[in-house]
Amino acid sequence: MKKGLIPVLLLLAVFSTPRTLLAESPSSDSTAVHVSVGLQSWLSRADARWQISFPYVTTVNNSGIPAGTPGKAESRLDFNKIDSTMIILTGGIGVGPYFSFDGSFGKGSIGSGHGTDTDRFIPDSGGGLEFSQSTNDIDGDVIMGEINFYYNNHQYTGKHLGPWGFVFGYTHYEDKLRLTNGVQTVSIPFEGLIFPPPGPFSMLNSTFDFYWDAIKIGVLPQFDITDKLSVKGLFALYPFVSYRGEGYWNLRTAGPNAFRMQSPNYIQKSTSGYGLDALLGLTYAIGERLDLTAGYRYFYLYDKDGTDTTYFANGTTATSNLDWATITRQGAMIEVLFKF
Repeated sequence: MKKGLIPVLLLLAVFSTPRTLLAESPSSDSTAVHVSVGLQSWLSRADARWQISFPYVTTVNNSGIPAGTPGKAESRLDFNKIDSTMIILTGGIGVGPYFSFDGSFGKGSIGSGHGTDTDRFIPDSGGGLEFSQSTNDIDGDVIMGEINFYYNNHQYTGKHLGPWGFVFGYTHYEDKLRLTNGVQTVSIPFEGLIFPPPGPFSMLNSTFDFYWDAIKIGVLPQFDITDKLSVKGLFALYPFVSYRGEGYWNLRTAGPNAFRMQSPNYIQKSTSGYGLDALLGLTYAIGERLDLTAGYRYFYLYDKDGTDTTYFANGTTATSNLDWATITRQGAMIEVLFKF
């Protein structure tokens, strides 16, 4: 991501603000604060997945597919129910009458996810053969960090500039996953390859880590219901998303196609993504310096048209197409905010 992009987009966000808002002078609103510290709990549920593929022409007769059939081989991994109760610490400060910025860091444990690993061949003429599928258990961790710059965030500036604010920010997100307890569910010979018979298979202890970096641009709706109760939200786009995936498969340790033992033994990259981030909540002012917010957050990232590079034990590599990778995390959240 180009370093010069951040200040350019920030200036665009500021100067695209209506002149009537910029022309208003700040008020001595006693509710304006300059520093805040918050603690959030995000009861999130999540699913992630990716798919790779490469062109292939069959060399032998397979189940319903004759030799010499052109098509593509696909491999897809689904990471379902990677739910987590994330604890997020936030802190921010106002800069002058209009602007503010904050940062956050959150982490949570993943304890009871469920994965599926599916391999198939899709002929150019249509149809297809799913020749291997297995399931596994997933545990791990989720990490999220954000830096945001605001225009007219009531949390710092008060309410003299109207109900709409603007945000420009950066988000880093990770899922660090461990795959265990494999069970083969589909096993059909393909191109001379023999897969494990249906049933549990031992020694699975593989990992896959998602790394996402994204630029955020959005608006902040902030509407009062009563003196103490208000509606606050965030509706943002991620127009620039970069993805890196790092995997380690521990079971292919022998033969001409053995993976290297060093982790990672396959790496995915893409910079052709986008995403969404939405939050809507009710905020109650418990006191002059203490707010309680309850709401719901939806977070989505998607990347496509990348590369997947596999590293073999003999020092060679193979590159496939990363068709797409995605993560969705959403759920109820609650925050206690202290203002100074």
